[in-house]
Amino acid sequence: MILLIMGLIYANNYVLLFNFVLFCLFLGSMFYTHFNLNGLKLTSTQFPSLHANEYGTLSLHFTTHNAQGNYFIRPYFKSSLLAINDEKETFPVTFAENSNVNISIRGLRRGHESIQSIYVESLFPFNFFRCFTFFRVDLECFVYPERENLQLHEEVEVVETDKSEGDDFYLRDYQNGDSLKRVDWKKLAQTNRWYTRQFQSVKPSPVMLIYKQKAKEETLKSLCYALHVFHQQDIKYGLQLGKEILIAPENSPRHLSHCLQELACYEA
Repeated sequence: MILLIMGLIYANNYVLLFNFVLFCLFLGSMFYTHFNLNGLKLTSTQFPSLHANEYGTLSLHFTTHNAQGNYFIRPYFKSSLLAINDEKETFPVTFAENSNVNISIRGLRRGHESIQSIYVESLFPFNFFRCFTFFRVDLECFVYPERENLQLHEEVEVVETDKSEGDDFYLRDYQNGDSLKRVDWKKLAQTNRWYTRQFQSVKPSPVMLIYKQKAKEETLKSLCYALHVFHQQDIKYGLQLGKEILIAPENSPRHLSHCLQELACYEA
C-alpha cells in the first residue's frame, strides 16, 4: 500500500524504485540465507581430548549436494567444558568434495560431558538474516586436569618376580661363572666359540602413582603430569587414588587415556 501511494506521485517515482530494490534485496537475502544451508551434510567429527587451559583442534568433515556450494558456514556447539577460540570464524564447503573444517578449541575446566549436537549457522549473503541447522553427534567429551609438576603424590616401585632385561645387547667372550641363559647358542653353533650376551639396559620396574587421601585439584594436576612422564619414558605405571580408583600398571595409549579419564571424572 505504501509503495502504491508513493507511486501515484510523479516526484516519488525514484523513491518507489529505490524501495522496490530494497524489497527485492530483502527477499533475496532471506532466500539465499536459507538456500546456503541446502544440501549440507556432516559426515564425521573428531573431538580432541584436551587438558584444562590447553588448546586442540576439532575436525569436522562436511559434504554438500548444493551445486553452488555453501559459503560462510559457522559451526559451533554448546559445552560447559570447551570453548571455540574464534567464534566468528567461518568456512566454505565445496560441492563434490570432502571439506575439512578445523576449529581451534580450548579446555575450560576438567570434566566429562556428552555433546549431542553440532550447530551450523549462516548469515550469507548480506548478514540480514540468520539461519541455522544442527546435526546429531552424541560424542563423549573429556577434559583432563592441568599438568603441573607439583609432586604431591607418592611413587612406589612394583617388584616383578619375572623381570625381563632389555633388548639391547652386545656379544663378549664367555667367562667362567656367566649364566647359561645368556649364552648365544646360535653363535656357538656357527663359530664353535662361546659368547655371552651382555645386556646394556634393564627395563625399569613398574611404578604405582598413589595418593591415599581425598584428592584435591592440585593433586590431580600432579598425578596428570606424572602419568605423561612415565608414558613418554615407556615405564609401566598404575594409579591408586584413595579407595575409589585402582588401576594396575601398564603402558599403552589406551591405558593412558583410561587413567586420564578417571582423573577427569573424579569428584574432588
